[in-house]
Amino acid sequence: MFRNNKISSGTLLGALAIMLAALLWSIDGLFLRPRFYILAPELLVFWEHFLGLAVLSPFLFIFWPKIKAMSRKSWMAILWVSLFGGLIGTIFITKAFFAAFAGEVSFATVVILQKLQPIFALLLARVILKEKLPRQFYFWALLAIVASYFLAFAQNGFSWQAIDWLHNAAGFAIIAAFAFGSSTVFGKRIANHLDYRAVAALRFAFTSLLALLLILPTGVIAETSMISSSQWWFLVLIVLTSGAGAMFIYYFGLRRVSASAATILELFWPFSAIVLDYFFNHNYLNLIQSIAFVLLLIAFIKISLLKRQQKVNFSARVIKGQGKGKSLGFATANLDKVDLDITHGIYAVVITVRGQEYLGLMHFGYKDVFKAEVSLEVLIKDFASDIYGEDVFVKVLKKIREVKKFDNPEELVTAINSDLDVLSKIKYKN
Repeated sequence: MFRNNKISSGTLLGALAIMLAALLWSIDGLFLRPRFYILAPELLVFWEHFLGLAVLSPFLFIFWPKIKAMSRKSWMAILWVSLFGGLIGTIFITKAFFAAFAGEVSFATVVILQKLQPIFALLLARVILKEKLPRQFYFWALLAIVASYFLAFAQNGFSWQAIDWLHNAAGFAIIAAFAFGSSTVFGKRIANHLDYRAVAALRFAFTSLLALLLILPTGVIAETSMISSSQWWFLVLIVLTSGAGAMFIYYFGLRRVSASAATILELFWPFSAIVLDYFFNHNYLNLIQSIAFVLLLIAFIKISLLKRQQKVNFSARVIKGQGKGKSLGFATANLDKVDLDITHGIYAVVITVRGQEYLGLMHFGYKDVFKAEVSLEVLIKDFASDIYGEDVFVKVLKKIREVKKFDNPEELVTAINSDLDVLSKIKYKN
């Protein structure tokens, strides 16, 4: 079986983007959201998403041809992300934090239970996205979770007795953990196929609509008059930082790392909260927190460098194409399955035709970067027979590059030859 150990710059960039989003969420929890605890959480969620939509709405028009061409599966994914990650998760974690700010429950209760999020995300990523990760991932993931606990609570001598399991806030935090964890998985699904800017805009559009449908019948929207002028400015700040700004950055990163890695990298927020606490409140780390800080940092680095192994095998039928590849000297087989849970790109694959395996190249993505039509076609190495109408089996081995737009046929031919050179260096064992 082919294994790819090379770490791409895109993976590292994606990990850094997710950690930056987590930093912005830390700012929200520490300095921004507490200013609104007297308001109904549903109202706050509506306005932060509605204002975020105003910022991101141009991307709905820019990417509309590709948005309206999304598959039913992709539409269901974005609806899940909007309902659970955007609406339910945000409302319930806000309710839980408001209870903590009001002194009804310990802050530890909310944070420790919300940290169940990685468990939900890891399980769903394994079941839904078929993400198969190396064993080392689970070690570093567990270390990151444990280190984040000590980093967040060692200053005050955290104990399990501090958790009020029967308080409503505990249930709110658990619901939020599931909502955010599942949103990471389904967000990864949609981010595979659609530009991250369009994903963020769609999420804010649907969440705004869902929140509006929630607050109109209850009359909560009337509380808008209670929002002071200074709070409106803080709402704008939330939109530009922890709201639309953070989600914009987050989806940029999510496209480049696995959902499993993303949910662990999101634990960057306890680390960033401690750093902010030091700079703004001059609170120092004790010995236990310092050790946890180092371990968490090591875990983040290790997780960022681990290469995921996503098992993608599928059957498809060869359909009639336009013959453009043949005109360039590279005959390809067009396939009828175009809804894979992998990012668009050029892949090294193994194709089984008539019981025989062949190495090949697979193009999965838009036929043109400015058009919405998605194509799936394979170039089978050392194979020249007509297989129109036949079924083939494809094993995806490695992503070689992104789909690109070429100015002329000569550039495309050069790129294909370069891809074939990469393919010739692959050693595959069944």
